[in-house]
Amino acid sequence: MSNNPTPGDIKSVVKNAIGPMDDYAMGYLNPVGTDPAPPSQGTGYIATMKLSVGTVKINEADILDEGTENIVSYDRCEAADANISQINMGTASSFCGLNGALWGYHLATAELPQTPVFTVPADGGKSLDVYDATPLLDATYRLFGTVDAQRQPPLPGAHVICANKSITVRGPSYAWAFIAIAIAEDPKESNLFIEDCGEFPARPYETYDKDGKPVKTVFPTGKQVKDLLLKHEYAVAKSVQLCGEDYGKKRYSKMFAVSRAVYAKPGEVGSALACAPYVLLAQNALPPKWTTDKLVDSDLATWQSARWSDKLPDYPYPDRSVVGAPKEQP
Repeated sequence: MSNNPTPGDIKSVVKNAIGPMDDYAMGYLNPVGTDPAPPSQGTGYIATMKLSVGTVKINEADILDEGTENIVSYDRCEAADANISQINMGTASSFCGLNGALWGYHLATAELPQTPVFTVPADGGKSLDVYDATPLLDATYRLFGTVDAQRQPPLPGAHVICANKSITVRGPSYAWAFIAIAIAEDPKESNLFIEDCGEFPARPYETYDKDGKPVKTVFPTGKQVKDLLLKHEYAVAKSVQLCGEDYGKKRYSKMFAVSRAVYAKPGEVGSALACAPYVLLAQNALPPKWTTDKLVDSDLATWQSARWSDKLPDYPYPDRSVVGAPKEQP
């Protein structure tokens, strides 16, 4: 019987997606080493999902120029919530294939929503249910930890392939990003990542509350930006259906999607980042006496309590968020 990994077999994929470092994840295709020979062949990978935003003041400390403002705001996205700071990020096209498993979905399963946010009908075909992906972002947060509460992030300086898109804007404006994964109906087909990002320019103005007091706000408001992003999510879901037809009428059973925006005030630069790092897990990602098979069979909460005695703060973005939006008129 062959000992080679079996494409599409999640337990085989996860067994071969353990890296050489005790307490750091490594990028997929980084060597796993041969001395001593690890049980993992490094042929599998774990896909993770991250969606982050950040801002920086223009000419902060009277030192930064336009280029360095962009660098710092983007760097704050990498370091925010699930920590992937200090990596060499390589860009890949957007699939989680038969040699990959999605953290929080295929293993260490998160508490995923049962009710879709919306459903996209298909003309003469199968409709596509779209669910909130926030639990999958939270799962990555609990795997990597934060800058201040480190768990097992990618090794600083590691080369990590990521499906990713980002944008940097100068205020007043909103920077937004979106990430989704569509799950193939046939387990012998690849799952599809979608990342997108963009800008909603804003116009500050002053209105009045019910007591006649002035309220500074912007157009579009944070609520309007949420509505715009939800419409975009619907368009993306429709594009997923069309992409499936391009791949030989492949169907997706469901999609998990989420978007986020940040408001950059006048005098600020804002960035938004959607990315899916492909990693090999740290060896100590396995709790004591656990096998990779048990990691596949267990839920996120069980894994977390078995592996970590400390608790992370709650994930900072429990729903679709527009961060820093000015106060709106009641």
